[in-house]
Amino acid sequence: MKMAVLMLFLFGIIIGAATFIENDYGTQTARALVYKAFWFELFLAYFVAILVYNIAKYKSYKNKLPVFIFHFSFLIIAIGALITRYVGYEGVMSIREGEVSQVMVSDVKILQLHAKNADKEAFLEKELFFSTMTSNSLSESLSVGDKTVKVELLKYLPTMDQHAIASADGKKLLELKISAGGQGKIHFFAKGEKKDFGGFYVGYEVEPTKDKPIFLIKDKGEGYVVDFPFVLKTLNMNDKTSGETKTGVNDFKNRMLYQFGSNAVVLKDVHEKAIVKVDSHDIKTQRGQAEYMQWKVSVGDKSQIITTTPHKGRIGKVNHLNLDGVQIEMSVGAKLIQLPFSIKLEDFELVRYPGSMTPASYSSKVVLIDKEQNLTMPYHIYMNHILDHRNYRFFQSSYDPDEKGTVLSVNHDPGTWPTYIGYLLLTIGMIWSLFHPNGRFQKLLKGARKLQSGAAAIAFVTLLAFAPQNAQAASPQIDDALLKTMQSYNLEHTLNFGKIAVQDHQGRMKPMDTVAHEVVAKITGRSLLYDLEPTQMLLGMIMQPELYQNVSMIKIGHKKIALDIGLDENTKFAKFSDFFSKKDGSYKIFNAVTESSQKKPLEKSQYDKELIKVDERVNVAFMAYQGSLLRIYPKPNDANNKWMAPMDALKTYAPEHVKEVKMSISAYFKMVEQGLKTGKWENANLALKGIRMYQEKYGSAVIPSQTHIDMEIKYNKLGLFGKLVPLYLLLGLILLIFAFVNVLKPSISIKWVMRIAWGIFVVGLIIHLTGLGIRWYISGHAPWSNAYESIVTIAASTVIAGVLLARNSPFALAGAAILAGVTMGVAHMSFINPEITTLVPVLKSYWLMIHVATIISGDGFLGLGSILSLLVLILYIMRGKEGNPNIDRSIKELTNLSEMGLIIGVMLLTVGNFLGGIWANESWGRYWGWDSKETWAAVTILIYAVVLHLRFVPALKSNFIYNVASTWSYFTVLMTYFGVNYYLSGLHSYAAGDPVPIPMWVYYGVAGLLVLSVLAARNRNLK
Repeated sequence: MKMAVLMLFLFGIIIGAATFIENDYGTQTARALVYKAFWFELFLAYFVAILVYNIAKYKSYKNKLPVFIFHFSFLIIAIGALITRYVGYEGVMSIREGEVSQVMVSDVKILQLHAKNADKEAFLEKELFFSTMTSNSLSESLSVGDKTVKVELLKYLPTMDQHAIASADGKKLLELKISAGGQGKIHFFAKGEKKDFGGFYVGYEVEPTKDKPIFLIKDKGEGYVVDFPFVLKTLNMNDKTSGETKTGVNDFKNRMLYQFGSNAVVLKDVHEKAIVKVDSHDIKTQRGQAEYMQWKVSVGDKSQIITTTPHKGRIGKVNHLNLDGVQIEMSVGAKLIQLPFSIKLEDFELVRYPGSMTPASYSSKVVLIDKEQNLTMPYHIYMNHILDHRNYRFFQSSYDPDEKGTVLSVNHDPGTWPTYIGYLLLTIGMIWSLFHPNGRFQKLLKGARKLQSGAAAIAFVTLLAFAPQNAQAASPQIDDALLKTMQSYNLEHTLNFGKIAVQDHQGRMKPMDTVAHEVVAKITGRSLLYDLEPTQMLLGMIMQPELYQNVSMIKIGHKKIALDIGLDENTKFAKFSDFFSKKDGSYKIFNAVTESSQKKPLEKSQYDKELIKVDERVNVAFMAYQGSLLRIYPKPNDANNKWMAPMDALKTYAPEHVKEVKMSISAYFKMVEQGLKTGKWENANLALKGIRMYQEKYGSAVIPSQTHIDMEIKYNKLGLFGKLVPLYLLLGLILLIFAFVNVLKPSISIKWVMRIAWGIFVVGLIIHLTGLGIRWYISGHAPWSNAYESIVTIAASTVIAGVLLARNSPFALAGAAILAGVTMGVAHMSFINPEITTLVPVLKSYWLMIHVATIISGDGFLGLGSILSLLVLILYIMRGKEGNPNIDRSIKELTNLSEMGLIIGVMLLTVGNFLGGIWANESWGRYWGWDSKETWAAVTILIYAVVLHLRFVPALKSNFIYNVASTWSYFTVLMTYFGVNYYLSGLHSYAAGDPVPIPMWVYYGVAGLLVLSVLAARNRNLK
């Protein structure tokens, strides 16, 4: 068991470190050094061996069947993983509409070697993963007849940069920049050299070709000519003059661009005596760029140097050699794999969200043709709906840019069912162990002692919690006359204005009220300013931009920005007009914003970050003044149901529809002006009905129902999640005070405090779940698909954990409330976007809904367990060296409750992680890709598993060590949700892998926890 605990810990450390290696050096390096390394396979084999040994040693199959099933499931999963790793393979199949394909292209680089000696043949295939963090060595041998072919890697570079270096031993080189339908790249040509660029060749003093056109360069003594069978367009790079050549032979001049179709060739330079030096400025492979590998191929004492330059996903070029009578074919790159059947693409379909370029779904209508089984079957492949045939699974992966072809991921994996059976056994074993009378959870439940309780009242917390959400700092000073003008927009009418349907740039349909809330929150940093409804503010900005441009409403987050625009450094809100020079109308912060935007994340100061935010606020304000956010007019008969703002509609719609739009919007603006003058808004309300009638006439396919609009407006007005922050925090802090008082003075009863607190907590949970339910209804998908929703749902699961586990423990209930409050507070920080957004196609899966809900619930229980352990450390400090019976009893009780929370949390997280594996396997054909997010979820499971198994190591079996470990382990959860999202690159992350400064709260948190642990350690010996 000592080794088992050590292996769990090392496993977590190793794969956690691998995510940083991947971020800094690329996926291939992480695979080469860790995931695909032979030592890692040995590590996993030893890990499984220890598992089998402990199952046999403790005979859990006799006395603890649930524990046996749970641990045995990992053995079944390991067998499935073994089959997947050594038998399964993956790749892609690209098919154009109307075409048939029977081959897939492997997703990994493969060294392929075919040797032939007389009538003897031999083959070698090896997957290649090279590291840019360390040196690489590879040597393979192949016996063919009585001779041995040896291949050695001499040099590896992740990308290839070529430079001509003057050398007395060199030869004449032409330096050309060649663009083959994409970005131009430098190529060097010596006499007699020819290169293939897909649709054409480029050669220097070579024989003409017949299979495809050749851009043939010839030396004419004092210059060069080019022989090309088509007309070439020319552009002089010096004076920008353009021209055209005739077909056949023409002068080939320096710094002249020769263009044909989407391809171009430029002679940049001529190097009379030079050699080509190859190096790399990158430490990661780059998309679309070739890698560079230099090999030595030997047969006996004969050898030859071969260079290969594979691209990801491309078939490797075959090199032909003849050494000592052995004919050799060698290639490095993707491998073509023949399938026992073929697929024909009948039609590819792509559907976008209304009025946007964002894909809502894409699918392929195919026909499966299997001659061996005499089968012809039509099938519809789309996201989360796969074609499964003869152990080959086809997934909708991507599509061609012209939307006339599909890209299918193909997976051949016989290990699927053993793995799924392992997942099922794991779930059964975990759930059963919770209820088994001899299980650890039931023992902890029985052993948890209740603290004494008594009477006190904290009902006033509910009143405090539901104080107005906008109790913020006072609004900036404003002229009374100006404020009166702003308030003259009739509240009833602006609320009616808020019910108009709008289409955002992502294609989501929402009420104007939501747009108003988003605009006001973005510009002001508040939900309310000057006590005006957001719809009042937005309508005013549209109707009277010149008035609102002189209202202090744009939040400034840094003193230097205020100084930049000529204001006092303590100014909190600026006017829109403050950002523009009165002399020439120039944008005062343009140069500063440009400079800040170009800096890398690590280089950006707080001033740079705030400056970029201010620039965004100014731009949003400008869009509001222009009315470009009002995409309220559906384009008639548009296939994609696009809606446009009034000005755009007037420019692009057909004349008869322009007339309708013009009449509608003019009438509305005129009636609003009339309302402002007379105070009568009936006509303005009628004009709004006219806009709504236009929407229903031309946009009925996507316009939300009135019930849907009303529900979203109520969601905006109630702001339930924001109100829960003070509710949870106040409840937790007050209850925590009572808990400490009760421990120090047991005679003070807190029985009624606990009852009232638990009741308030349940009310908070009901409000919390109601908010999630409303958001689910509004968005049309489960409310845990982005960072904000995930954090809010984690807080809800923390409250559920508190309600279930902490009803009779003031410390536990207080800890759950505080953690829920802090978590909700984090959700409402400025860097978290609370907007409801559309879903990308792959997220439209019931597996996702189950997977994320389970994982988030697990994180809630882990959070509760860890914060209880944090409270225990505080109690250790309070108990003194001699101890205190009441404190010691509380320590033991909270330790029991903490461990119960961790057991449930680890179980939910483990099950959720494997459900995520099923989702991934059903969506794109693999359970696990060592993505940073899924890897850190595994790290969290492993580290908490270590914490739960510490009791099996005699030297570590103590309440103090358990609670220290439990508290520190929560950093793995924080890393999973924040570190991965913002500091590591990967499938689930929001960062691009650039180094981002670590927030100061991390340093403060680590330092504070370290001090707390050291102080608690002085009093760690319980009687």
